[in-house]
Amino acid sequence: MIGAGVARHYQFVNTALASLLIFASPAPATTAVALAYEAPAGCPTQQEFVTAVAARGSSFDDVGRVKRTMMVSIHQQDDGFAGAFQVRDDQAATDKREVHGASCAEVVDAIAVVTAIALRPAENAAPAPAAPKADPAAASEPAPTPPELRLRGRTRFYPSRSESVPVGAGTLRFDLQRSFTAYAGATVGMIPSVLMPRYDLSAVVAHFITTPEGAQRISGPVVQARLSGLGPATYRSTDTTTDIFGLSFGFALCQSPLYDTRGWVVLFCSEYGGGLMNLLTKGADGKQIQSKNVGFGSVNLGAEVQYNFGSLFHIGAKVGGGFSFGQFSAERADGSQIFGSSSAGLSWSASALLGAGVHF
Repeated sequence: MIGAGVARHYQFVNTALASLLIFASPAPATTAVALAYEAPAGCPTQQEFVTAVAARGSSFDDVGRVKRTMMVSIHQQDDGFAGAFQVRDDQAATDKREVHGASCAEVVDAIAVVTAIALRPAENAAPAPAAPKADPAAASEPAPTPPELRLRGRTRFYPSRSESVPVGAGTLRFDLQRSFTAYAGATVGMIPSVLMPRYDLSAVVAHFITTPEGAQRISGPVVQARLSGLGPATYRSTDTTTDIFGLSFGFALCQSPLYDTRGWVVLFCSEYGGGLMNLLTKGADGKQIQSKNVGFGSVNLGAEVQYNFGSLFHIGAKVGGGFSFGQFSAERADGSQIFGSSSAGLSWSASALLGAGVHF
């Protein structure tokens, strides 16, 4: 544990050093540099920062005769502290750079190290501290699976508005994971006493980010869209039959506590949609009495589970329920009602489906 902590500390200092040296080479001995320092209560003071820089063999000049000013500011974040530093003069300013750490003292210490190096004359600049050898315990940990073979992540039910994630030098990888699934099952509730067949074509999209260290996470919610066929089904009364067929669609935002492109995928979704239902009513003699189309809206909650076989195929199952807003009814020739939804046009429904599909 101690070796791993030391390795993390040196990795942090090296990252900060690389960031600073990108925009600030060691100052010539004749160039005066002053300091403007800002930090929250509880952090090292400006004098302590100056002392830390001096302990490493460098110093700032009198503000009254300087040509350049180093701006150092520390601020607290949800996951620790961040320090920003920038060099300004009368005419221009370098790009602002940031370093991150678990504590304010760690951030200040790292900036003091790289500031001292940047203030030294070029011929006396010390090389960056070498990273210690890898800890044997850390070396025994299994390396992450290459991102092109497997993507794993999860979403959070209450994500923060913004988040800072320290990463090492390297390349961030962005992956768009997509799946298409054909489902078949049944739904009940939209038409009283009728179990209606349902066929879905569902598309799911998840955005993955992979850090240079191999850590993977999903950015934002998982998005789902579906197109469904409802029916055909028949409602029968003593003297009439009503044939029912419909189409519906939905768009959903999903939370995923587990998303593994080579294993299980679990989704909890909130969906908003609508559709069109055709109702064709005939008498006992087979003659048409009524034909009408009813538009409706829907609000649903659902849960979906998939299992991925390798890199292409998967199977899945999903259940859901919610409410539809529309007047589903049929009438006889004399105007009497055969069946109908509530006077408010509100009806509940529930469904269960099984399916198979592809992902890539």
